[in-house]
Amino acid sequence: MSIVALDLGSSGCKGYVVNLDGKIVFRSKSNYKTYYSGRNFVEQKPKDWLKAALGCLKEIGKFVSKNKIEIEGICIDATVGTLVPISKDKECVLENIPLYSDMRALDEMMFVKEIFGEEFLYKKTGNPITPVPTLLKMIWYKRNMPKIYEKIWKFIYHKDYIVGKLLNEWKEPFTDFTDASATMAFDIDKLVWIEEILEETGIGLEKMVEVKPSTEIIGELNNKIAKEFSLKKTIPILVGAGDCSATLYGAGAIEDKTGDVYLGTSPEIDLTHEELRLDPKFRLPVRSHGIKGFWYSTATTISGVSINWFWDLISYNKRANKMKSIIKRLEENAWKIPAGSNGLIYLPYIIGERTPLLDPFARAAFIGLDITHNLEHMYRAILEGISFALRENYEIYSEDMKILVKQLAFCGGGAQNSLLRKIIASNLKREILLLENPLDCAAIGDTIIASIAMGEIKSIKDSKEKFLKIISKEEVDERFAQIYDEIYLLYKDSYKKLKTIFKSLRKFRN
Repeated sequence: MSIVALDLGSSGCKGYVVNLDGKIVFRSKSNYKTYYSGRNFVEQKPKDWLKAALGCLKEIGKFVSKNKIEIEGICIDATVGTLVPISKDKECVLENIPLYSDMRALDEMMFVKEIFGEEFLYKKTGNPITPVPTLLKMIWYKRNMPKIYEKIWKFIYHKDYIVGKLLNEWKEPFTDFTDASATMAFDIDKLVWIEEILEETGIGLEKMVEVKPSTEIIGELNNKIAKEFSLKKTIPILVGAGDCSATLYGAGAIEDKTGDVYLGTSPEIDLTHEELRLDPKFRLPVRSHGIKGFWYSTATTISGVSINWFWDLISYNKRANKMKSIIKRLEENAWKIPAGSNGLIYLPYIIGERTPLLDPFARAAFIGLDITHNLEHMYRAILEGISFALRENYEIYSEDMKILVKQLAFCGGGAQNSLLRKIIASNLKREILLLENPLDCAAIGDTIIASIAMGEIKSIKDSKEKFLKIISKEEVDERFAQIYDEIYLLYKDSYKKLKTIFKSLRKFRN
């Protein structure tokens, strides 16, 4: 017996067949495009998500039919905080919608701050004052697209839209605790909508949906899809979870003060908590896990976009096969560059920054660039900049929240980069676990959620022995660590001195 897991991330959908021992027996992937603009807009098309999800299911259907594999359930995870406004016919009212990292809602951020105050909002909802929470995008729609707003019946989220489209009968819209807690209108302790916030901001409770645990079975696979893709008709589909929550499960972070270092478009350090813990300085987003009684905090940067930007820049007008050899050579040569990149610092705020800066105006910068630097120096400086951003976030846990982190594991595509792993471990001054399938932690998490729903395991804590597969540990390089201690101070000082310049440059952007 096996589970189908669909992991809808920032760049595409990954489809899996995973058996109930946590072994991945099949993978498929379908990418989709992200659209950026200088106005802090970061958008995707929901129709592209659905096309990608169906593409993965088609490949999965071929595989399970050929190999006579029984599918017991489907669990989906997707980006947390990507809002989907739907009409009464359950269609998205826009072709393009803001991704979680979109920072357009600056005025709306100040609006809610003036009404409620930073402390009230954070302590009630776990959301810092940034343009990221989905409540602010709801208000943005109302203010900037009034005709579109009139068509909006309910607000759902990334995974909910795909789950709904795959159901045989999509009765009422819904979401889970992870996405609800990313709105800034959901009580992080009581796990209910906060009517006061919704009414005061003009959104209203009527546009919210029922919030369910990730483990609830919400319906069965659509008959037409099942027939087309050679899957059985009665496959249960679960509510599913946000990708951060699913990834933590898959990384074995199912106990207090354990977590992951996720290396993707938005690198982050996420921790699971068995009691509600908040940042005393109101910077760190805190969410409910998809299963009641657990929370997680997410220290998230946007620094990973810098690597994609760099590859796009150097790949201009080059064929794909040539580009692969260029990247391989760059990665090999970057190991030969000394720690500190020969005096080159990179600030990785290429589309603003989330925690701990909470600064949508911040932008990227190479500092100290001179005629002796080449692409290898720039690449290594980017990796070091990402690690410094993660270190700033790690210090929120260790210094401000007084949390002694018990365990961290690498997850995400960046976990394949041995130099990046070594730089991060050395910067954080701690060993970090390497897992058998670091790219697939969310899929393993989906399988754990489904295993609970199907009664294969009793609780989340029973999953570790069965699903966590550690292959080694990334150790600290003391030579790197010593140098990074010095450069880290310069890194932080550089942002402080450039902060006002970054904001002033905004008026020159389209």
